[in-house]
Amino acid sequence: MGVTPISPRSAVRDAADVVLLTLAGILVLLLMVWLALRTQGGSRLDLEVMRSFRVDRFAPGRIDALLSEIQVSTMFLLTLVAMGIAALQRHWRMALALPLLVVGANQTTQLLKLDFLTSVPSDPSIRVTLPSGHATAAISLAAVAIIASPRVIRPLTCLVTGAIAGAAGLGTMAERWHRPADVVAAVGVVLIWAALALVVGGHWIEQPLVRAAGFDRGVGHSALATLGVGGGVYVLHRLGMAPMDGSKATTLMWGSIIVVGVTIGVGLGLIAVVADRRIFRLPPRVVAPAAEPEPVVQVERQV
Repeated sequence: MGVTPISPRSAVRDAADVVLLTLAGILVLLLMVWLALRTQGGSRLDLEVMRSFRVDRFAPGRIDALLSEIQVSTMFLLTLVAMGIAALQRHWRMALALPLLVVGANQTTQLLKLDFLTSVPSDPSIRVTLPSGHATAAISLAAVAIIASPRVIRPLTCLVTGAIAGAAGLGTMAERWHRPADVVAAVGVVLIWAALALVVGGHWIEQPLVRAAGFDRGVGHSALATLGVGGGVYVLHRLGMAPMDGSKATTLMWGSIIVVGVTIGVGLGLIAVVADRRIFRLPPRVVAPAAEPEPVVQVERQV
């Protein structure tokens, strides 16, 4: 069997991957700010969707108990575990970039919510909760796990973390803590900081040992993460998530779940694709053998 040749790295394509990930995050964030806070129709729809959820219909308090597990101590511990996994693979710079992602994303959310996005011009009575802090925490931890995991199990990581991030993000909607735009905006914040972490911790010059992520992994990662979100939705439904009475409430609730869930899944999938292209094991260094000294030829002088 022959060895499949690996195409040379393209600096332009590598830079394009990270730039597009950053632009996607900025676009999602700005779009949610404009729709939810700057347009009257968007603000009204966002509020109606939140009110379409019937809180704790089947199991009172259980979704709230699930969300209460998202704490600073939990985030600190899980980030340390992810750093250890990255360090075991000798991705030293990536291990140092992971806390940058978590801290940066969550601090950005708090700054936006508390200092910059403080009012809705169309309706000052609406309390601004964009972006969602719980959703940012869960999605940033999912991104850290995806980036730190070995390439071979990264698809499985997308599936598992998609379920956790989806349950946390959509759970805030089920408890009426946040509106759909709040959760989608959290995805945008995490995309921006994930791109920055991949710039800091990724490889730019070295040649990968395997083929870079292509269309197959690009679709597969997002599909698995979205499937995981679907699993999280099922768990929330069993814990009590349900619509209010009426066909309008049912349409709004399930429609918002589909839109927000797909956004979370695709966002995590994009992070996984760039991680596949940026994080890889370096080929072993081949030390050239020392050159043997040339034999010295002695020429006898004739008298």
